[in-house]
Order: sequence, then structure tokens, then C-alpha cells
Amino acid sequence: MTIDQVLLSARARLAEAEFEPALREANLLLARTLECSEAQLVARGSDDLDNSRLARFLELLDRRLTGEPVAYILGEKEFFGRTFFVDRRVLIPRPETEHLVEVALDLGLPTEPRILDIGTGSGCLAVTLLAEMPGSRAVATDVSLAALRVAERNANRHGVFEKLDLVAADLASAVDLAGLQLVVSNPPYIGRDEVASLSPEITEFEPEAALFASPAGHSLLERLLATLSDLQSGTPLLLEIGAGQAESIAKAAESSAFILETVHPDLAGIERVVQLRRR
Repeated sequence: MTIDQVLLSARARLAEAEFEPALREANLLLARTLECSEAQLVARGSDDLDNSRLARFLELLDRRLTGEPVAYILGEKEFFGRTFFVDRRVLIPRPETEHLVEVALDLGLPTEPRILDIGTGSGCLAVTLLAEMPGSRAVATDVSLAALRVAERNANRHGVFEKLDLVAADLASAVDLAGLQLVVSNPPYIGRDEVASLSPEITEFEPEAALFASPAGHSLLERLLATLSDLQSGTPLLLEIGAGQAESIAKAAESSAFILETVHPDLAGIERVVQLRRR
């Protein structure tokens, strides 16, 4: 079979999947199999695919058809223009989280800010901010040692490991909050009662601890505000939240050490990034 014929067949199989994967994923998986770019794959469309590589591609395609996310199959995901290593130890970086980075870069921080990333997972937030702000340093926490190993790998990949301290901790415990100029976090914010509404791609493959807050989606966010009460006055705090949680965070902020400054929507118009400041 030629590459074009293999792709046509693979797209037909993807189109039949109940979870509606993107047909382009056939190109991504075959390009990985052939160790070439998508553009090179298209240019080689009339080339024959040998049996060993066809078997390898079909193995990857079968994994995708079980619902396993492409990012885990490929072992990588792009975030803010950089490619991050990911596996099932960490949450897959989402495009909406890039808005948190954009907000952070627009804050007008000092030239050498010290940053805290709580619940770092793959490290995509801490690593990206360190790369975008050359004079910065960061501390990144996670309760999962396995996730911290992934973050370490990504910090090394993007040349910022020497500027990053990785700490195994619940939220910001064991972290000196003095001298921080920014705190960011994409914490678990999905409530257990929302499980039925989620795709099996998420619930069956991504780490449960990185997804779900208990008992409600905003519960951990409220605890996070209390944990950070020792921050210096004026320190900004940026949090990613779930749809419909802005009102709950606003109420929580009223009785906390933080002032809610604004809520930033994502490209879909969903309130996504909460910008607070220590009173």
C-alpha cells in the first residue's frame, strides 16, 4: 500500500470512532512512524509503505482508537511554541492554559522575578515562564514525585533546569513565600460530580489527582488561597479555573487575603484565568 492509501484507510477508521478524533491524527501517527514531518509525509504520498512500518503504524492507530490521547502516544505536546515531553504521569497541557502565560507576561513584573508554580505537572507553566523571562527563577511544587520527574525532563529539554527548584509538596507547603513576585497554578478544578460529562480520553488515561478536586471543583482553589496568605502584599496570583467557577472564587476571595482584580476569558469566551493580588 502507498502512504496515501494507508492514510485514507486510517482516516476512515478514525471517522468511525465514537469520541470523534481529528482525522489529521492519522498524519501525525504515520509521520512519527516514518520519522518525518507532516509536510514530508504529504510529499511522499505515492511511496509504498513496507510491512514492518505498516505494522508499527497500525499499532499506534489501534492505541488511538482505544481512546488513548495522541499526546501520550507521541510522548509530546506543544505548549506556547515549545514541545513538552508528556506521559500518563502528568496532565496533557491545554491551549487554554497558554492564556495564563499571556496574562503573566503582561503583568509588568521585575526583570528578575521569582516565581512559584503550584501543581506543576509537566512543568509547562514554570518552564515556559522561565524561558520567556530570562532573568527569572522559579520554584515548582507537586505532590507527585513521578510528575516532578517529568517536569525535570522538560526543564532540561528547554535549558532552564539551573533556574528551577522542584519541590515535592502539597500546594505551597515547605516553600518560603517571602520574596516571590508571582504565583501561578493550574490546580485540579473538576468536581467528582462532573465525571459523567467528561470524555473517556480524559477519565481513563490522564492522572486522576491532576484532574479532580474534592468534593467540588472550587474546593481546592479555596484552600489554595488560604495557603498563600503569607505572601507579601501586592504579589499577583494567577489561577486557571473551570467554567462557571469565577463566582465561587470571587466569594472565596472576599474572605481571604486576596483581592480579585479580573477574570480573563479564553478564546471560547469561558472565564479561564483568575487574576488576584495579595492585599
